[in-house]
Amino acid sequence: MLRLLSPLLVLLWMPFQSVACVLQMQAQHFPPRFIKLESTTGEVVWQGFNAELYQQLAERMGCKAELLEIPFGRAMQMLADGELGMMSNVSKNAERAEFAHFIGPVSTERTMVVGERSLLGLVGNLQQLAEVDGQIGLMQGVFYGQAFADELEQNPQLQERLAYVGTSQQKLDLLLRGRIQLTFEDSLTLQQLYQQGVLDEQELVALFTLYESPVYLAVSKAAFDKERLHQLQLAWQQLVADGTLAGLQQRYFSAVELP
Repeated sequence: MLRLLSPLLVLLWMPFQSVACVLQMQAQHFPPRFIKLESTTGEVVWQGFNAELYQQLAERMGCKAELLEIPFGRAMQMLADGELGMMSNVSKNAERAEFAHFIGPVSTERTMVVGERSLLGLVGNLQQLAEVDGQIGLMQGVFYGQAFADELEQNPQLQERLAYVGTSQQKLDLLLRGRIQLTFEDSLTLQQLYQQGVLDEQELVALFTLYESPVYLAVSKAAFDKERLHQLQLAWQQLVADGTLAGLQQRYFSAVELP
C-alpha cells in the first residue's frame, strides 16, 4: 500500500460530479514541488509543495484542482492559447506577460549548472561554460535568465551543444547514461537527488549558480475572466495571510539542504 503523508498532502484524480468548477493546472514530477506516485491500484497520486498549494487554492475557490501531466514547454503554449488555466514555478518576463497574469511570488528558484567533479574550478561562470566541451541538457520552454539568453544569441557554438528535453526525468536519464555531460537543475531538486541516492555527490556536483529568481503562478489571460481571476487573487491572499504558504514552504523546503 502507498503511504500518504497526510490528507492535505495528496491530490487524487477523482470524478468531479459534485464540484462546481475545475481548475486545470500543469504538473510534472519535480520534487519537492511535485512528487508523482502511483498506488497499488494504479491511481495517480500527487504530493509536494505545488500540489498542495494548488489544492488549497482550489478549495478556497470552491473548485477541484485537476493536475495535468504536461511537459513544461508544451504547457506554456497551452497557457498562451487558453487551453490550460495555470502553471507554477514560472519566472516573469515580457514575453510571458503578454498572455499570463502572475500571482506571487510563490518561492525562489535557484538553477545550478551540474557536471563532473573534475570541472570544479574550471567551470565557474557562464563564459567558462560556453568554452568547455560537452553536451548540455536543459528543459524546453524554461527561462534560464537573460544572461544565458544573451550568451546563446551571441554564441552559435553554445547553441549546438544544447540538448532540449520535455521533462526533468528525460534530462536526468540522459545525464546518468552519459549522453549529456552538463545540465541545469533546480537546487532543491538536486539535493533531493543526492539524498535519495539517485546522483552521487562525489561524481556530479553543482559548479555554479546560473540563475536565481522568484517564481510565480502563471494564470492564462485567455482562460480566466476578471471575476475568476479576482477569486483566485483573493484565495492567494488568504493563503498568505493565514500562514498556509509559509507553512508549506517550511514543510517542503526547510528539510532540504542547499549547496
